[in-house]
Amino acid sequence: MTRRIVFLCSGGGGNLRFIARAAALGALPDAAVAAVLTDRECLANQFAREQGLSTQVLDFSGGEQAAVSTALDRFAPDIVVTNVHKILSASVIERAPARLVNLHYSLLPAYGGLIGTRPVEMALADGAKFIGVTAHEVDIAVDAGRQIAQAVVPTMPDDTVASVMDIIFRSGCLTLLEALQAHDRARSSTVTRLPIHAREVVFNPSLSFSTDVFDEPFWQALAAYPLSAKAP
Repeated sequence: MTRRIVFLCSGGGGNLRFIARAAALGALPDAAVAAVLTDRECLANQFAREQGLSTQVLDFSGGEQAAVSTALDRFAPDIVVTNVHKILSASVIERAPARLVNLHYSLLPAYGGLIGTRPVEMALADGAKFIGVTAHEVDIAVDAGRQIAQAVVPTMPDDTVASVMDIIFRSGCLTLLEALQAHDRARSSTVTRLPIHAREVVFNPSLSFSTDVFDEPFWQALAAYPLSAKAP
């Protein structure tokens, strides 16, 4: 049976586009994106409409975020990817009919509670020797749920947020895909070492899928989408 994935998004939907296209290439054979729910009109909505996916802008205000719970009940997902720039209420988390997975741009527990690229900025400012990403289950405590997968990126002395973000983005996409693959599987004790822009990224646990389909033209096409997209 195909598992239904619902994305909660706030912006360009880069991870959404990656997962949708990875699934189309057979990298996620037992799952598919079913709906895209956002807190504003954004490129994630546009992509969903172009792909024929259900999409809806929701009101995330209010202590219980009732509109979010109602939408999740309606779409009945098996997995919810919570890449939205809002903290989910306890009532949404407790009532969610699915497993909630978040992608955070740090090696948690470092820089928990920060949103977007802010963890990368803070880590570089602090002189961190390693930065990375974490896919984790969502719990009521912010960024404190069980870690599913991580990618570790070594830093260079002249790194800036702009210079490392494509490495972080690609690492995050692959880490999220592994988290969606691994949700019912025992954690591997091995790692995958993968060069991204000539920098060795270490994935733990090891990636359970082939990365051959994610060649440079694939990543370039993914990156070009926001630049070529027109407002709906």
